[in-house]
Amino acid sequence: MKLLSNSGDIVLDPFCGSGTTCVAAKNLGRNYLGIEINPEYVALSEERINETDNREEFFLRKKKIF
Repeated sequence: MKLLSNSGDIVLDPFCGSGTTCVAAKNLGRNYLGIEINPEYVALSEERINETDNREEFFLRKKKIF
């Protein structure tokens, strides 16, 4: 997502499940659209998205060792 989209782009996840893609999109400053038909997963993804701080770094970076 970080390599193939830019801040402000829209990310579509047609099988949203627990909302991981939407959380990552939010953390990276992307807009997102998640589609899910299972009400339990809808509730879970909404909860995860609402708890996400959009300034949180979602990916680990390698440290240089000299």
